[in-house]
Amino acid sequence: MANHVNGYLSVHQISEEGQKVWDEYVVGTLEKSRGIGGSAYDTHLGYFIFESDDEGEFTNWDFSTMCDEVGAKWAYAEDFDECGISMTSAWSPCLPFCEMIAQKIAEVDPSVQLVLTYEDEFPNFVGVATFSKGGMDNDDCIEWDDLRSIMIEENEDLAVLWNEDEEEWTDDDAAFDILCDVKWDVIAEWQQSNICWSVS
Repeated sequence: MANHVNGYLSVHQISEEGQKVWDEYVVGTLEKSRGIGGSAYDTHLGYFIFESDDEGEFTNWDFSTMCDEVGAKWAYAEDFDECGISMTSAWSPCLPFCEMIAQKIAEVDPSVQLVLTYEDEFPNFVGVATFSKGGMDNDDCIEWDDLRSIMIEENEDLAVLWNEDEEEWTDDDAAFDILCDVKWDVIAEWQQSNICWSVS
């Protein structure tokens, strides 16, 4: 399993009141915390749940709380604006963090909808999760073997390089080149087609 998981939380549906919460609470917290306690570019998501001193050091840090409320032992926002947040986290996507953001916005905007797309760095897995006033609506995740099968089905050049009986490539280098060309488009298409919401 990879150490780094990349995620992008995007605003799917939001009211004017909800956008104010996103801008003031989400973007505001990240802007205020950027450049303290670490990189000049990345912002630790712990600033949403822990207190810090003037140097940016957390004063009430707790490992279990970080894992429970953010979803990873460490997690950083790398880029953010009025439409979304790009994040990197350890081992797992930041599902609880995204749920917290959705519920915070839902206090003034019960129709809010947020979407998180995520994948680890290899990728061993990719996924898409949706969030609304009730928290997390859905989390759909597939592992590399299933993703590879999708790419083999959709790409004839890749299909001829796959030995089904041996479950291996007949030419690793050729397969790798094709995978590098097509995998991110296939991942993005799979994520977009698997966005769904609860019916309640």
